[in-house]
Amino acid sequence: MGAIIALSPAIADKSPYLSWGRGKFDPRLHAFDGKRFIPLNSPTLPVVIPPAYGLQGVGFETFTGDGPLSYWNNYVGVTEMGGHGDFIDQRIGLRIIQRPDLVASKLPALLAYQLSLPKPPPPAGSFDATSAARGEALFMGVARCSTCHIPPTYTDVLSGPNPNVPFLHTAAETGVDPHYATRSATRMYRTTPLRGLWQHPPYFHDGSASDLPAVVNHYNTVLPLWLTSEEKTDLVEFLKTL
Repeated sequence: MGAIIALSPAIADKSPYLSWGRGKFDPRLHAFDGKRFIPLNSPTLPVVIPPAYGLQGVGFETFTGDGPLSYWNNYVGVTEMGGHGDFIDQRIGLRIIQRPDLVASKLPALLAYQLSLPKPPPPAGSFDATSAARGEALFMGVARCSTCHIPPTYTDVLSGPNPNVPFLHTAAETGVDPHYATRSATRMYRTTPLRGLWQHPPYFHDGSASDLPAVVNHYNTVLPLWLTSEEKTDLVEFLKTL
């Protein structure tokens, strides 16, 4: 994404965009109101672009739970891609009004399409079924993964008393980098849904875990879980099945 944006002759300083790398995007670097770029944060802090499939029933689909999927479609469409429309969020100090609003009417159909995309099944032979069965027992039991990654969506973001308010976690709770959250409206993180997990490394919002063993090792240390090497392997095999 950064390499594509840097092709624009309107971008004087291309270095922030070229620093993102593959599969990353910084939605909180700046906004565009149809006439000018509005600086939001500096320096740039790109995050992994999350998957677009398996989102049915998830709610508050992006890393910090700032809003539901249409909130982000509207935000990106208007403030990042130059769509002619309105975006207002006083929590992050943005108020963009462009008449006529040509974006809002597109959001319901876009949402319906996105929610229709199923998660891809894991490739045949890509995991050890016997090991994965042991890993599922760990996931639901002593590893405590299902406390936050609640099936079938494998997130707890809608588990609060008000479904219109996301249930979120501080960065300290899970030992992840806090800086991106400080740029968000919520200043917290939502539990990542795990459906189709096998297909989209690296993991965590900043891509700091290169693969599933790195994810398991992270939580084994931070929580801590005291899992054996064999248990960690079994847990990874189960994650490959989701």
